[in-house]
Amino acid sequence: MSAQRIMWLYILTGLAILVLMMLLGITMRMEQAGWLSYDATAFYSLLTLHGVGMLTAVALAGLGTLWYLVSRETVLDARIAYLAYAFFIAGVLCVIASVLGHFGALWTMLYPLPFVEASWPGWATGTYLIGNLLVMIGFTLWCVQILAALLQRYGISGMLGVEYIFRGRTFEAAGRRPPPPQMFAALIVSIDGFLASIAGMAIVIALIVRWADASVELDPLWAKNLTYFFGHSFANLTMYMAVAGVYVGLPLCTKREYHTSRPLVIAWWGTLTFVIFAYFHHLYMDFVQPQGVQFVGEIASYLAAIPVVVVTVYGGVLLVHRSGMRWSMGAMFLYAGMIGWVVGGTGAVLDATIPFNFDLHNTLWVPAHFHTYLLEGVVAFTLGWAFVNLEQRSGAVSPSLIRWVTGTCIFGGGALFLLSFYLAGSSGVPRRVAIEPPPGPAIAAVASIGAIVVLIGLLICLAEGVRLARLPRKETA
Repeated sequence: MSAQRIMWLYILTGLAILVLMMLLGITMRMEQAGWLSYDATAFYSLLTLHGVGMLTAVALAGLGTLWYLVSRETVLDARIAYLAYAFFIAGVLCVIASVLGHFGALWTMLYPLPFVEASWPGWATGTYLIGNLLVMIGFTLWCVQILAALLQRYGISGMLGVEYIFRGRTFEAAGRRPPPPQMFAALIVSIDGFLASIAGMAIVIALIVRWADASVELDPLWAKNLTYFFGHSFANLTMYMAVAGVYVGLPLCTKREYHTSRPLVIAWWGTLTFVIFAYFHHLYMDFVQPQGVQFVGEIASYLAAIPVVVVTVYGGVLLVHRSGMRWSMGAMFLYAGMIGWVVGGTGAVLDATIPFNFDLHNTLWVPAHFHTYLLEGVVAFTLGWAFVNLEQRSGAVSPSLIRWVTGTCIFGGGALFLLSFYLAGSSGVPRRVAIEPPPGPAIAAVASIGAIVVLIGLLICLAEGVRLARLPRKETA
């Protein structure tokens, strides 16, 4: 029960932060549409909080899911999970405090932006940087514990599936089985997450030193590489945190096994590598960046899509096909999340294509694709996993009307909200600006309506989750 309490603590905290960040996001779109009016300083402060808050929210939910799933396979120390959670919350509180001080250098905090003619007090900069450092420490603790537990349980070759791939017949003849699919997700998150956190802490500590001593100078290209190595990797890994719930949740819905296969193992090897190098596509515009890594970034961005589509999504579709699965709330979200993942990933691959990148990367196309895979991917997977647990616990499912209303609001409103981003980006509307040139304001008005509809659907969904949680536990034979 301790593992389940930790899982729900992380998931519910993540969902609570998510709702608050959605409210901030809606007010910003309303401001861009001209429905609300506040000064640019407030807008950029809210945009900063929205960016870092959203990523932290979905990460918390995903980490809670993964921690619980790993705890079913091996022994984990709950104290470390609570300690990591405390670092996350302390970091969030520091970021909120910095935004109250009008810090507005955005979540990327790219050097030297936080220090050059800043309109906010110095303490706000320091508080923001310390808040990010605390989140990174919490994430590092989580990664180290999970990685250690997996290695202790399976060994390095067993965890990577090396023996299963190269000694298949001998391996299976001995009655041994490779780790289940969700353990590969945990492994990749813990390894790549640890590497990303080390890079993130390096740049944040350097920025804190620069904040404490203005005479310190940093190399802007070095700073940008480390910032995006952490930021891009962390954002991508939230998807792999959440997809672990698909590997376990869909089989519960379909009454079929999502077993480990050789293509799945090899696909996760690819993901382990591609996540590390894909961030280079954020630096195409940096002419001093070595040209070779630009091509590495494009290649890795393309290859990263193959394990997603060919293995996980295709496998999930086959699992559902002719299974007679009952379309509960959990099943609906898990299945629809795979669609959101593919659509958002396609937008990302287009943006990572160098000729398209010149026209799209500094436009609203970028928030279009990552809002797609976060909202209709990560959040959908998280809700799906939560509802599958509630449905299994109570033996009940949500009424058809609730499912239709929730699905229409979240996916229909989400389509309206996200399509607006894509249309604005393809029209050249710049991102990260308080006042958008035409046709930005008109499109922002449509996006605001879609976002409000999504929020209504999410609130109905959460209320239904509370109802299911209050039902008595199903009796088992």
